[in-house]
Amino acid sequence: MQTHDMKLPLNPVASLTETRANHQAEFNNNNNNNNNNAKPATGVDMEPRVIELETHLKYIRRDMDEVRNDVKSIKHRLAYSAGGTAVVLGLLGWVANSRFDQVVTLLVR
Repeated sequence: MQTHDMKLPLNPVASLTETRANHQAEFNNNNNNNNNNAKPATGVDMEPRVIELETHLKYIRRDMDEVRNDVKSIKHRLAYSAGGTAVVLGLLGWVANSRFDQVVTLLVR
């Protein structure tokens, strides 16, 4: 029978504090090099991407407002129909109670 053992190369794993320190150093270098410019050291302009994300967020908020309004409308319709159903059942019960003997004769026929 063959064994399927795989030996993975051992990569040294940096500790969390070293990784955080490296990221913080990169961030500080980018801020110092850019002089408050939106371009990081890689040359990618972030401003259009941020504007696009803000636009998407605006549309998401608008859609969420529409969904909230639709849910409110559905709740009101359900409450209205439940009230109407209760009234109709109450009336049917009252008619059945007051005319019980006639209802029984209709059901027996």
